[in-house]
Amino acid sequence: MEFTDISPNSRKIISDELRYVVQKMRDEEDPLLKLFYYSGAYGIFPRVFNLEYHPLLVHIHMILQISHNTINNKINEIIKGIEQVIKIPPNFFEKLEDAVEELAEKMEKYQDVSPTLQKITNITYVMIGNGYYLLQKGVKIL
Repeated sequence: MEFTDISPNSRKIISDELRYVVQKMRDEEDPLLKLFYYSGAYGIFPRVFNLEYHPLLVHIHMILQISHNTINNKINEIIKGIEQVIKIPPNFFEKLEDAVEELAEKMEKYQDVSPTLQKITNITYVMIGNGYYLLQKGVKIL
């Protein structure tokens, strides 16, 4: 997906915020704090919509928001002892941080973000039953 008609100012606001999110996530060890900062990835988009609306930005926002909510729900279930099977994979947050950083880079360079959004979706998928099962089977999701 390309978005050459999104202003340089909006792209800069988004990419700067995504880079900040990644840095804060990398600075934290606690999964809940990482998630708190990850919420900033989707949180920047509605602020940009107030300045410049674009359907692709809505698409990115929704993927990031659903990703955050899915991960947040599962980690809260793990912490509360409700989820007894699914565990946070050792490189999970590193992969997520790398994908968010890649999204920032592609937005800056007006490059297709579809492959990056697929990465984020697949990373998120390991936090639900079938995705975790496939990861345990050796399917290369992360």
